Amino acid sequence: MAKKDIFLFLEALTSNNSKEWMDKNRSWYESAKKEVIDLFDPILDEIKKVDPRIVQPNARRAISRINNNLMFHPERPTYKDHFGVVFGYGKGLADFYVGLGVNELEIAGGLWHPESEKLKKVRMEIDYEGDKLNTIVNGEAFQDNFSLYKQDTLKTTPKGYPKDHEYIELLRLKSLAAFRTITRKDVYSVGFSDLVVESYMTLVPMLDFINTAITDD
Repeated sequence: MAKKDIFLFLEALTSNNSKEWMDKNRSWYESAKKEVIDLFDPILDEIKKVDPRIVQPNARRAISRINNNLMFHPERPTYKDHFGVVFGYGKGLADFYVGLGVNELEIAGGLWHPESEKLKKVRMEIDYEGDKLNTIVNGEAFQDNFSLYKQDTLKTTPKGYPKDHEYIELLRLKSLAAFRTITRKDVYSVGFSDLVVESYMTLVPMLDFINTAITDD
């Protein structure tokens, strides 16, 4: 199965994470990357039919660089252990993500570790319109499939908000993002495209809530 080559390559890269190995296996990398592109091009086409706001013209433009940014994180290996595919509405906005990795496979979306000004705007929106976000994240489709990312949360109350705020747990989040784990079996299945498109549609209301917050002056 061609899709399996994606993970065979990533496993080999993880075990031989160096520029020297990558240079020797560049054709294998390009082949595995092409499998990702071929997998996601029709998925992107389906998503753009229901949401033409997506700016990526094709899957090749949606794939993240496999190189880690060693300038800011020198402790990381030279290359990532996954292919990341990002669909969105423009730079700096909340977006939709699918990660195919050696150990972690996920579908996610939202705003990840935003700068302080954006986070401030998101918290203001939660303060004003928290009932909308609360309805979104407690909806049946969201609850059945996604979890909010809560590993990075303030232990105290954000400045300017009361401890007994109705949506204090949402206000404490440093990232407003949601994720669901998937498996290689999901990726190999004929229903993978439907899974991704349905996941996207479930996350759109949250993405819209975030983007309204950070673009509303």
